[in-house]
Amino acid sequence: MSKVESVLTHWHSHRDVLAPLVDSVPEDKLDFKPWDGAMSFRDLVWHILSTGAWFAAAAKTGRITNQPERPDLSTKQAILQAISSLTDRTHADVASVSDEQLESLVDTKAVFGADLPVNVLLSSMIDHEVHHKGQLFVYARIMGAEKLPFFVHRG
Repeated sequence: MSKVESVLTHWHSHRDVLAPLVDSVPEDKLDFKPWDGAMSFRDLVWHILSTGAWFAAAAKTGRITNQPERPDLSTKQAILQAISSLTDRTHADVASVSDEQLESLVDTKAVFGADLPVNVLLSSMIDHEVHHKGQLFVYARIMGAEKLPFFVHRG
């Protein structure tokens, strides 16, 4: 397995839980916020998707790009479709990176104050996703979801 394939396997072990997690939440609770000023469940899912795609595009292109445009996320089905399409897009961008490129610097000064190697950017992408997915699990429990997926997908 190449290093990039290993990154993708690790990332998918987390990303592939997102759709089942969304599916476990009642549709009428997608705008739940645990406190004023917090992102809603729906917005937090979009934040995970759009930021993951943004990290992957930067790894692919070697520079910071715009985040994807937010689609209509008014229904659970629309959110699940966004998960599918942005997962495919993010996977393709990461898969386009060679093992040799993992040490290449990405122009990230405008965001992080320094240029970062692709491998650090991809590691940060996964860390970011894990952090926010953990929040979604807490939101789901507060919203009354009882049957939740395991936090990682194996297989």
